[in-house]
Amino acid sequence: MYQGKLRKITIVLLILYTALILYFLYLGFNRGSLGQDSSLRFNPIPGAIQLHYPMGRDFQNWFFQFGNFVAFIPFGVIIPLLFRCSFRRFITFFILSITILEILQMFSGLGAFDIDDIIINLIGASVGFAAQQIVTSDLDKPKGIYKVFITATVLALCTIIIIGGINNYLEKGGGEIAALNELIVKDGSVKWDDSLSSFTVDRKEVTPHINLYSRDNTKTNEFTYHLDGKYKNITGYVALPDDVINGARTEGSDIEFISSGTVIYSLGLSITGKEKFQIPLDGVTDLTIKVINKDPNPNTNAVMWDITLTEVNSGQKVINTIREKIRALF
Repeated sequence: MYQGKLRKITIVLLILYTALILYFLYLGFNRGSLGQDSSLRFNPIPGAIQLHYPMGRDFQNWFFQFGNFVAFIPFGVIIPLLFRCSFRRFITFFILSITILEILQMFSGLGAFDIDDIIINLIGASVGFAAQQIVTSDLDKPKGIYKVFITATVLALCTIIIIGGINNYLEKGGGEIAALNELIVKDGSVKWDDSLSSFTVDRKEVTPHINLYSRDNTKTNEFTYHLDGKYKNITGYVALPDDVINGARTEGSDIEFISSGTVIYSLGLSITGKEKFQIPLDGVTDLTIKVINKDPNPNTNAVMWDITLTEVNSGQKVINTIREKIRALF
């Protein structure tokens, strides 16, 4: 534990660094403009840990999440060097402090209470604490400080690799695949083309392999499946066949995917060419598909084919179970 002049200098540095963090928490990133919103914004239900690989992501958003992790590593290094404390005492104090700051963000309108932020801040502070515990000598000398810095860097990289890998598995890893036509319709009715008839789209032949929304369905049709939160996403293809496009009166079609009365995805078909869709179904219990054809023809113009649902994997099932238990508390 630091003593004497070194302790005083470190306390001053800690105060200055804390002031910088508070600035970014309450004033930075144009947070002042958020104060005009009087509604309380909060997220008490944890999602995936906000620490991902940067590839394929918006850099600004990724950098913000990365900063939420790295910025709190110094607290885990410095505080135990100033005040003798065990990991349990340090973590308890840190959780209490960051929770209060998140609540103040929410009530001030300068941010939101977000449990995901608390978790990633906590991981950062824990990495810092572990680094100064691993380096046991020369902590009051430049040599020791350099060792702590290197150790914290290595631990941070390992944390990013591990958590990023877990998140990649949770986001992209899927379980078994089910064809939509194999599910039992809860409400409404739908016809499937058992012969999987071929047709042309943009003068290219299309041959469905899994299922095909029958063209005998009425022009406006609505049907619902009970998914019970078991599926991660739904994918498939939609199009207006060439013979429809070439018809005397073609006014297009709309397809809506609805969950709990809210449209989560919609497609407007009015031109040639097929379109592939992939819709996340995180936690969706009942999924309603509504097909609306604007053409006076009594049968559908739109066709959908090779529609499948991907089940959540084992990790996602655990996460969803935890979320449901937490939701039950609110």
